[in-house]
Amino acid sequence: MGLAESSVSTRTVPRFTSAVARGLRESAIIALGIVALVLFVALATYSPDDPGFSFTGTAAAIHNRIGVVGAWLADVLFFLCGRPAYLFPAVLAAAAFGMQRRMKTPAPASRANALVRLAGFLLVLVASCGLATLHWQPGVLRQSAGGVVGSLVGRGLATGLDFLGATLVMIAAWMAGLSLAFGVSWLTIIDRLGALTWAGIGSVRARGAARRDAAEGRERRQARKEAFETENKRSALRPPPRIDPPLPVFEKSARVERERQVPLFDPPKASELPPLKLLDDPPPREPLYSPEALEALSRLVEMKLKDFAIDAEVVAVQPGPVVTR
Repeated sequence: MGLAESSVSTRTVPRFTSAVARGLRESAIIALGIVALVLFVALATYSPDDPGFSFTGTAAAIHNRIGVVGAWLADVLFFLCGRPAYLFPAVLAAAAFGMQRRMKTPAPASRANALVRLAGFLLVLVASCGLATLHWQPGVLRQSAGGVVGSLVGRGLATGLDFLGATLVMIAAWMAGLSLAFGVSWLTIIDRLGALTWAGIGSVRARGAARRDAAEGRERRQARKEAFETENKRSALRPPPRIDPPLPVFEKSARVERERQVPLFDPPKASELPPLKLLDDPPPREPLYSPEALEALSRLVEMKLKDFAIDAEVVAVQPGPVVTR
């Protein structure tokens, strides 16, 4: 009995621990999402007239939608980092998303990876502050667009490397920090952008070729239509072709049969042909085409000859047998 109770309790403890860990992770994800949203709203509704870290305030009412705490947070972040302060709520949201994704595909946590990602974020933040100081106007901010950090880094580099050199160094630092923080491979991005560019160029060329083909098709259809109308007008002004009746079948006269030369030699018996009386009489001949059909065929012959640059006019039609060889 004691062994059974021990095994049950042993199985229950890991399940309880896993459920607690899952609940803590979900709570952390929710907390990070809420903090990111609150911080974003505080930064977005910042007013320089609100009381804060660097200013006592002159307005009777606080404009920040998060209240006094939001006004202080926004003032501190804008004072230190300037406009790149919006990276803080973005990073918190990215951290919440990463935790939620790791819950589906659990992987062993590494303190070294966390430190590398933190260093990458700080590098992106510092480079962004320096670039904002050199390239953006402060606007409603009391400090530069990059805050105190941007003034120290951006202006310090510009003093030694000039404006262009400082900009290139900070862009390189920003790209390196982004690779460390999020595992971005710039070579992969360049390859994909190149593939997309070539695909876009190919698509544009294909569309251009399709448009040219469609334009040529329209021009040819218009030319055929004009030629057809011209031919119709021309055909209406000239008389229709003369349709002669089929040639009559003449019967051989008795004189021809009588005066026909007789064979000079007796043919061998094996080469004699069977008599014609074995064959049935042929049916009476009837006209195969009506006059309208013959006239249409004559016009078709003229149009086909025009395809070979031959200008012909059918003036007479006489139906007859079709001889093939």
